[in-house]
Amino acid sequence: MFDLWDVFQQGQIEAASAAAGSARDTALNAHEKVQREVHRLEAKIDGLALVSQALWELVRQHTSLTDADIQAKVAEIDARDGRIDGRLTGKVGVCVACNRPTHSRQSACMYCGAPIDRAHAFER
Repeated sequence: MFDLWDVFQQGQIEAASAAAGSARDTALNAHEKVQREVHRLEAKIDGLALVSQALWELVRQHTSLTDADIQAKVAEIDARDGRIDGRLTGKVGVCVACNRPTHSRQSACMYCGAPIDRAHAFER
């Protein structure tokens, strides 16, 4: 009787061990995917920062604008959403076609599909 129970328990242990190994492999694969995505996003941010710096230096060279001017403009834009948090945040609005709520980061109303007007090119 005890031998049969031991065989059953051993089977349960082996099944649990296999499930744990599979879960570990799944977690490692997910972690690797997340790491690749983080590296991709970091590279994209670095590229955008480089282009932004180049554009600012060109503007500064060819105009009378100063670093203080750009810092003041950044602060002004940051405060537009009511929060000074270093982020460009979208705004909630109303669809002109169906009068339902929309968000400026959407390209079209999720209710009726009407295009959403943007205040400026960087509002996405």
